[in-house]
Amino acid sequence: MLICTVSGKGGTGKSTVSSGLAIAAANMGKKVLLIDLDASLRCLDIIFGIDDKIVFDLSDAIIEGNIKKAIYPAALYDNIFIVPAPAEGGIDFDKLKNLLAAVKLDFDFIILDFPAGADFGNYAVFSAAQFIVVSGADSVSVRDAGVISGGIKTNAPPRLIINRFDIDMIKGGMYKNIDGIIDASSTRLLGIVPADGELLTLSVNHSLKPRGRAAKAFTRIIKRVSGEDVRLPKLKKI
Repeated sequence: MLICTVSGKGGTGKSTVSSGLAIAAANMGKKVLLIDLDASLRCLDIIFGIDDKIVFDLSDAIIEGNIKKAIYPAALYDNIFIVPAPAEGGIDFDKLKNLLAAVKLDFDFIILDFPAGADFGNYAVFSAAQFIVVSGADSVSVRDAGVISGGIKTNAPPRLIINRFDIDMIKGGMYKNIDGIIDASSTRLLGIVPADGELLTLSVNHSLKPRGRAAKAFTRIIKRVSGEDVRLPKLKKI
């Protein structure tokens, strides 16, 4: 399955969500390829503890027509593999699509972590993918998520992940309730990820505790993406 994670604005934690989904799938015994598309601003190599091992990146793979040379195993997960973004320069997304055809049968999930912003032309290259729009619960993020979601023209409608959710912010009136967020984004909800401190240290620990709040949230989400009917817990238990 091909998944594309996108967001309207920076700072929503999109790359952390991409990483969490990869970890959840790996914990279920799935093999995952995670591709960093944020040219010049890559971070997945740091998150998974391989930044000191990078020799080739996505630009090298595209130039030579061989993505396998830029695939690195994660430090602490045997079935997560990373393709780092170019340290500089752009990405030819049409060529990337062709490269993925050569490895799509080798992985259960391929996750493309797009840079923030409205990159609709490049989104369209992957029209068969499941797009996931990552948003915070604040009004600015939600509005931007709606813009991004409305501009995605793919086979399957995009889905929404509300990241860094803190129920106290809704109780205090700082954020809209969940129904208000969904309505404002005009995007069907896929899942909610809590404001779990463990996510802040992911780039240091390079892993998530399988029974932690965040890990459980990502597991629910990856099961839904896979077609399972998983109910959303009560908000105070997320």
